[in-house]
Amino acid sequence: MKSKKLLPVIIIAVAVLAMAVCSIISGIAYKPTVTEGEFPFSITYELNGETVTVEDVLSVRYDRNDGYTDTKSRIYIGVIDGIGEENVFHYELENGSFILNTKLYADYLMGDTEYDYFDDEEFAPQMLYYDAEGTEYTDEETLAAHGMKLVSYEYPTPIENSFVFSHISILNNTVILPTLVIGLLALIATVIFVKKDDNYVKKPISVVSTIFNFLFCLTFVPFFALIIWISDVIGDNAGVLNQMLYFIPAFELLCVTASVALRRKNCAVIGFLVQFAGPALLSVISLISNIFAI
Repeated sequence: MKSKKLLPVIIIAVAVLAMAVCSIISGIAYKPTVTEGEFPFSITYELNGETVTVEDVLSVRYDRNDGYTDTKSRIYIGVIDGIGEENVFHYELENGSFILNTKLYADYLMGDTEYDYFDDEEFAPQMLYYDAEGTEYTDEETLAAHGMKLVSYEYPTPIENSFVFSHISILNNTVILPTLVIGLLALIATVIFVKKDDNYVKKPISVVSTIFNFLFCLTFVPFFALIIWISDVIGDNAGVLNQMLYFIPAFELLCVTASVALRRKNCAVIGFLVQFAGPALLSVISLISNIFAI
């Protein structure tokens, strides 16, 4: 009997623990075991009747984990020794400009499985011509008309690399969906397994509470989940308060879960009030953010 009374608490506690584990896992950043490399290459091309051979070395090093929306992304620095740039040779012409894009991507050559640029194209240099108006041309006919032709190239093979734990990074919007699923499963489990007390009395506030349960689940939760998902693209997610926002949708599902359980245990008033905790927490976070922003 006691276990039945504790069932709602157990369901919510398990859900919270699962969300915490999911958040930690989604925040794990990995670093490569091989952090530096040198990649010799050779490119021969024709430009205005002159044959040019570029022989150089791309020096690469792993720099850090960082990114605008996902700070777990691995950042590599690649420098072509002869020109101090990563990918491109640029030549100004009388009637435009010539670009030799080596496509020697540092992350690709370091064997980083997160990056694969050549699923649909060959790992090879690309020649581009820009006319005086800035229009880009890559077709062989236009290039040949302006005396440009790729003759041959020798490119390095990407190394085999492996990746190990680096640190726990700040969260991003990828944590929203799994925590929402966990919250929804907790709600479903409560609806199915938490039974009404034998002395359950249906009160008017219970009906109102049920209506609000549906409103929060069908409007507030998906709408705010979408808003905070988009916020990663347009805003800063590094602050503590912004990190908390990722959990508001899942937190509200747990509040609705508690509301259902309390109502079935004849705590209709508390069950009605607890479901407003999600919007209330959101209001507090917004208020604090505005105060510190001033």
